[in-house]
Amino acid sequence: MIKDKKKNKELLKGNKLFKEKKFCHKQISELADLKSELKRNKTESKKLPKIIQDQLETRTVAKRMIIKQLHQEIEQRKKTERVAQDARNYAESIINTVREPLISLDQDLRVVSVSRSFYEFFKVNPEETIGKLIYDLGNKQWNIPKLRELLETILPQKTTFDNYEVEHDFTTIGRRIMLLNARQIERGEGKERIILLAIEDITERKKIEAGLEKAHEELQELAAELKRTTRAKSEFLANMSHELRTPLNSINGFSEILYDETFGSLNEKQKKYVEYVLTSGKHLLLLINQILDMSKVEAGKMKLVLSGLPMKGLLNEISLLIADMVSKKKLQMLLEIAEDLPNIEGDELKVKEILYNLLSNAVKFTPEGSKIGMRAKKVDSNIEIVVWDTGIGIAPENMGKILEGFFRVDTPYSRVTEGTGLGLPLSKKLVELHGGKFSVESEGLNKGTQVRFTLPIISGKVV
Repeated sequence: MIKDKKKNKELLKGNKLFKEKKFCHKQISELADLKSELKRNKTESKKLPKIIQDQLETRTVAKRMIIKQLHQEIEQRKKTERVAQDARNYAESIINTVREPLISLDQDLRVVSVSRSFYEFFKVNPEETIGKLIYDLGNKQWNIPKLRELLETILPQKTTFDNYEVEHDFTTIGRRIMLLNARQIERGEGKERIILLAIEDITERKKIEAGLEKAHEELQELAAELKRTTRAKSEFLANMSHELRTPLNSINGFSEILYDETFGSLNEKQKKYVEYVLTSGKHLLLLINQILDMSKVEAGKMKLVLSGLPMKGLLNEISLLIADMVSKKKLQMLLEIAEDLPNIEGDELKVKEILYNLLSNAVKFTPEGSKIGMRAKKVDSNIEIVVWDTGIGIAPENMGKILEGFFRVDTPYSRVTEGTGLGLPLSKKLVELHGGKFSVESEGLNKGTQVRFTLPIISGKVV
């Protein structure tokens, strides 16, 4: 039934075109006859009386007007045909430029035209495509129930649909997931509408999306497992550190008593060995305390004991505390503390620990006879403290590692100095726990280091 209907339409179109051509030929023939008649009349009119000559002249003028009108009509038709052809060429160029396959259908769902990409993607040729019912294309591989529903049910009601997914096993290209977009396009009064159907293969995209979703789920599981492992590690370290610290305090205490010769004198060799024990014990206690603090921060168990801190006095106190270390290395220490530096709310022991860690690092990694320093001032609602040195600096490739726990830069200074690699990371954690910001700057090796941090004047933390 559909084929018969198509043939009838083609016959009607053919008859219409034939009549238009016949009409043009007739007009051209009439123009030639009129020109011959005008020429003949002009010759014969000279032999006729005046009145008849006037009539012939009037008739000649009328015929000339008719000829002119016919010329104009023919030129207009040619111009219209050229415009229509240009429009067709333009539309075809656009269709063939688009990467995704495009296909246009008439209202009987027969193929009017397709893009070059359609032929390439579905491996078909024009002879088996143009004029065919879409469901019959490629050995009926387009006879898809979902496509039928779109073209026969949804599209007539909505005139458009977007992003409609169809999964199908195509004969030439295998199983694919296609994304369909369609529009019904008006072609002018009295002309049938055409359907423009765009087809995008999203099979690979779907595979990637499925892979990303699976990877995201696995990543979430891994993050949760890592979080559990970190918490377990922190709890283990906290427990072990507590168990180690108790006997170590006893060792250090008795070593101090022996070193001070409270219960009797020691010879020079005995006193030297006791000093080794005491120094090693204190270093081990520092390590355990830092591990314990780091574990508490990571486990979210570190609590601040807030109070009003006179920062000018506290900064001077810490500088005096490391004065002996500074003098031993013959360093020059410069302090720039603003006169209007305000008091802040903070945990006194934790703030002192931050300052001691940073200043002792500056002393430790600066060559003898060089300079170190500390600046402090008020910046908006915070105080800003900068601890700087002219020491070994930090290589660019190590800038991201220095805030990792237990990382130590391999330098001649690090080989001969004591340290745990926890000073900077722990100081950063403690600053952030107060609600401040922490950063480390260095222009490179042997160009010194500058550690900058802020502490809020009024703490937003709950005591």
